[in-house]
Amino acid sequence: MIAGVTMAFQNAATNGDGLTQFLPEPRTVRFRVTGNGSVTAGAVTIECCPSMTAISLPPSAGGSSSGTTWTSLTTIIVPANATTEYRADSVVGSVRARISAPITGGTVTVIGVRQEDQRGFSFRRPL
Repeated sequence: MIAGVTMAFQNAATNGDGLTQFLPEPRTVRFRVTGNGSVTAGAVTIECCPSMTAISLPPSAGGSSSGTTWTSLTTIIVPANATTEYRADSVVGSVRARISAPITGGTVTVIGVRQEDQRGFSFRRPL
């Protein structure tokens, strides 16, 4: 059985890099970009760091100063009061949804949905 696992990247945001998620194995991820309100401008760039290492903490949080090279997968114009999807096949490593052009007139929410194989069995009893 396959289940969809959701990952939050941006939540009602207008700017910033958002959260980073790490995928240790290649996965297909669908990114849902939702414009909240009457968005008049703004874009989100879906990026990945194609390596098998998790992103280190920034120097201000006690991490190293070595930079991370992000690779752009696509840039999505944020729709007003609507949702658009982008499907990224075989993503591995760190992934983020960076607001590459500030959102005006509203906010943006970006959710990632990846497919995971469920192991085990169901505890649900038959009806």
